[in-house]
Amino acid sequence: MDDGTMACVNLENGKRVWKDGRYGHGQMLLVGAKLLVMAESGELVEVRPNAERHEELGRVAILNGKTWNPPALAGRYLLARNDKEAVCLKF
Repeated sequence: MDDGTMACVNLENGKRVWKDGRYGHGQMLLVGAKLLVMAESGELVEVRPNAERHEELGRVAILNGKTWNPPALAGRYLLARNDKEAVCLKF
């Protein structure tokens, strides 16, 4: 994340390849070949890691209000919370 926007950086030279997808000060979790982004808005966003472009696969609102806490994965269960509520989703 680069000031609330997802960015791809070339690790060999440190140069930014692309910057796209506004998620606020959200958190990311790599699950298999996909990234789950817990956006600051409370939306859970599925993103395919792609060195050529930002590729969002889907999103769903799972929490209300500002969410800065990272999600956690326990087996098939994703846990997410903010300062007012918590959710548990089965994958």
